[in-house]
Amino acid sequence: MIEQNKTKLVEAFSGDFIQAKAIQEILEANNIDASLQNEYMAQIAPWQVSPGGFKPVKVIVKDSDLELALKLIEEFEGKAGED
Repeated sequence: MIEQNKTKLVEAFSGDFIQAKAIQEILEANNIDASLQNEYMAQIAPWQVSPGGFKPVKVIVKDSDLELALKLIEEFEGKAGED
């Protein structure tokens, strides 16, 4: 029997397009594959992808990368808050 590698994708972050894109780039710079979900619809009609258009873009990563991704996001948000 062949065992399949089942990678689960999970949401690491949700926010506006600019925040999500910045986080995607930070994660990828740290060797974490990250993709954006709803990136185009969030700009055209954000209320159609999330209630009230609140935090419409999601950053998706592999579940095995989630812990490191969350640490990097927390570090980024902490530095962004200091400005």
